[in-house]
Amino acid sequence: MIVVIKLERLAAWILPALLLLFAATSVEAQQLEQKNPPIPAERPIADHPLDFRDIPFPPKQNWIVDLTGSVSAEATDYINRVCDEVKDATNREMCVVVVNRIQGSDHKAYATNLFNDWGVGSQGIFSGDWSNNGILLFFAMRDRQVELILGDGIDSPKQNKIADKIVNDHIVPNMQDNNPNSAMYQGIRACATQLVGISDLHAPVMLPSVSGERSKPRGPRRQQQGPITWWPWLAGGGLIGGTGLLVGGRYYYRYRPRECEACKTDLILLEEDQDDQFLDPGQQLEEHLGSVDYDVWACLECEQVVCHRYGSFFTRYSRCPDCRYVTVHKIEATLVAANYVHGGKVQVREDCRNCDYHRRYTYLTPKLVKSSSSNNGSSFGGRSSGGGSRFGGGRSSGGGASGSW
Repeated sequence: MIVVIKLERLAAWILPALLLLFAATSVEAQQLEQKNPPIPAERPIADHPLDFRDIPFPPKQNWIVDLTGSVSAEATDYINRVCDEVKDATNREMCVVVVNRIQGSDHKAYATNLFNDWGVGSQGIFSGDWSNNGILLFFAMRDRQVELILGDGIDSPKQNKIADKIVNDHIVPNMQDNNPNSAMYQGIRACATQLVGISDLHAPVMLPSVSGERSKPRGPRRQQQGPITWWPWLAGGGLIGGTGLLVGGRYYYRYRPRECEACKTDLILLEEDQDDQFLDPGQQLEEHLGSVDYDVWACLECEQVVCHRYGSFFTRYSRCPDCRYVTVHKIEATLVAANYVHGGKVQVREDCRNCDYHRRYTYLTPKLVKSSSSNNGSSFGGRSSGGGSRFGGGRSSGGGASGSW
């Protein structure tokens, strides 16, 4: 009986002590959690269908939005380089958007709505390719679909045909080979060279890691015993020798003895005043302009005539897209000179001396910059830094091309 009473008293004392200890431990744990909150888990990449209004604008100093994590840092850097060069040279805006899936099934309408919501490209009251000139390259990875959307200012049957060729030749094959980085980079670069018409891009044709410039492993550096001074002589000699070999080989290949395929008789090279009768008017004009030279070889036995074409290394004429002769002359005239307040405007005239091909277009040049520090307050690539669209307000009716892989 005495033992039972003592156990009851002990239980009555231990139970409050345990409750007090548990409460103190809970308060201490809460205080510790407030001082050191748990690190939130990394936000997973959204895989649910997205409305185009949910896609964020490209970050500052970027022309690409990747919501899938499938674009490498190298490809992002080189895509931005191409878009920067296009913006600086022509004031046109290009961007790349990569998502997993979209809401709905009409990818062209989705990409066009995104284009117009952002206002990709310049906006102007004048018609022409210097307004509404934006380009959007849109990828839906899980849907296996790509859309190349053109602004209304550059939407034409010819440009749509070029856009379709870009999608089928550069983008779809790389996506089928499971190489999205090359697909996106080569696609946006082809837009710059073929749709915009920039022929002197500094960005490489292929990504360096793909072309091998960075993928080759470097071996151990050899220790040099002293300065090497003879390599410039070898390099110079190799350059001169290679040039001489190239010129001599071309001369021999051009003027080597030839025989008639029909009667096996030696052919005779006609003089310049004699070969015009065997050339059409376009070829004669090319020779007159000095853009192309033609050699006409004739057989005196069976009267066979063979004509060979040799393009000039240095010429101011380019190939005409209509008649295909090298007879197009390009002239650039500065309408407004760029200064430190505003950019400039340059008018370009392309005229073919052989056919009726004429082209007139204008592009804008960036304003002059005094120093790198004086440009801190300006927006990047024509995009506003505070609210609203970061692009120029361009519009599109959905012209361009589509592809799937």
